[in-house]
Amino acid sequence: MKILVVILSLLFFYLQYHLWLGKGSYQEYNTLKQIIERQRQQNAALQIRNNALAAEVADLKGGLEAIEERARLELGMIKRGEVFYQIVE
Repeated sequence: MKILVVILSLLFFYLQYHLWLGKGSYQEYNTLKQIIERQRQQNAALQIRNNALAAEVADLKGGLEAIEERARLELGMIKRGEVFYQIVE
């Protein structure tokens, strides 16, 4: 009877060790859960960025207004006959 209790106790402690500290343990599970959550947040942010870029590409393909706006804002270009004024503070 004592041998059975010792064997069952050893088996219990062995299983507890693997549950809390071994491979696939509760601690590892929580760590992986946090990594997955961070990756989901990063994916959501990148999805928003991708949607904005896709909308910009569609806008640039769709008409000349977007191209003209980018040329004015980013390159400082003006149309023929327009006068450029620069205000210095």
